Amino acid sequence: MRIRLPRRALLQGAAGLLAAPAILRAQTPEIFVGGPASPGLTDILFPAIERKHGFKILFEGTNSLINLEKMRSNRARPTMTVTMMDDPVLILAERENLITTLKGAAIPNLADVQADAKPRDSMWVNWCFPAASISYNTRSVRPAPTSYAEVWDRKYRDKVILISMRITQAVVPLLAATQLATGKPLSECLRLADEGFAKLRELRPNILQITTNPPQAQQLHESGEVDLYLSPDSRTTLFRKSQRAPVDLAYPREGTVAMPAGVALVRDGPNAELGMKFIDELLNPETQALVARTFFSKPTNTKTTMPAELSLPDLVVLDWEYFADHRNGWIERFEREIAAR
Repeated sequence: MRIRLPRRALLQGAAGLLAAPAILRAQTPEIFVGGPASPGLTDILFPAIERKHGFKILFEGTNSLINLEKMRSNRARPTMTVTMMDDPVLILAERENLITTLKGAAIPNLADVQADAKPRDSMWVNWCFPAASISYNTRSVRPAPTSYAEVWDRKYRDKVILISMRITQAVVPLLAATQLATGKPLSECLRLADEGFAKLRELRPNILQITTNPPQAQQLHESGEVDLYLSPDSRTTLFRKSQRAPVDLAYPREGTVAMPAGVALVRDGPNAELGMKFIDELLNPETQALVARTFFSKPTNTKTTMPAELSLPDLVVLDWEYFADHRNGWIERFEREIAAR
């Protein structure tokens, strides 16, 4: 027996079949990015990239080591397309074969990035250089410190906070101590860091706290409980300054350190072509200017015009592979000689 369907039903069914491919075509391509939970990423930078290129950025903000653990656990079937991490952790990711070299042909803006922002033959790229030195409370410290030596002045007894050596920015006070102990340029002090611990011990009377909780330390700093804070980088200090908090970043004559903000392509991650487009856009000179304004950081593309409202000095770029190889020993020594009470 043949069943006759009403003509209206047949037409509706045909229309549905014709519409189905259009629905599929309308689905927005997407990439999954893992990175830091920094203000400005999901509300300013990523929407600008999405509007320009028409793909969706799914983002999970967490610290670099947690990002690394997720990449390890998903090694067989990666879910992440791009990872944004500190260079010391990206070095570990490279050694474990979790990321893949960036290819210049697919990322044309890479050619204009300064050489020291393309570590390990462009295994990853630094999309900006936040600056780290001394953050000071502008109500209680006038004028701004001009040398790291001022941090050792006894007028700052119990008025200094250091970041724990377990956090990357803690390299700054160690380098400062090494420079004061050896007289060598700050750029050479990483490989001499063991010589700085005696000088760093001399700072102990001035240290109110060694923190593993930077937001809490920032509150103490802004309240005036502490005068000097070594060393949140410009993403925090200059951002809070822009919010009218009484803090600013000093630029000591010995030098200001470039913190590593790296981005890499996850090996065998989904939608790798979109991942490369995302990285290329991060390096675009116009986007780099947006990055500089948003994250109060130095752009790495040499063709970028620095925003007039942001003035940062030349930065000291460190050998983060050397740092990664010696970090555990420095942590142990720091906690034994500096943090122990």
